[in-house]
Amino acid sequence: MLASNVAKSGMLSFSKTLAGEVAAENITVNSILPGRILTPQLTGWWSEEEIEKIAEAQIPAKRFGVAEELADLVVFLASERASYITGSTIPVDGGMSKGLY
Repeated sequence: MLASNVAKSGMLSFSKTLAGEVAAENITVNSILPGRILTPQLTGWWSEEEIEKIAEAQIPAKRFGVAEELADLVVFLASERASYITGSTIPVDGGMSKGLY
């Protein structure tokens, strides 16, 4: 966890700084923090019952996300409709994050 947390903090700081440096050129930089998203890899590791137990115990939304929910955010952020959103960190985790970004 130590290396992962240090790397994540560094990437978020880098993204925030870069967003400020390129904003005047109409370039946006944002960070997306995916939580538990159902993928074939996860369903290979855990049974459906285990996934339900994990979701119930750890995720306020009481379910894992699906790839389309994450993709919808990516598509929005890449669109002109999100042209004033930059330097943001957006968790997509069903309320699982406990920290402030």
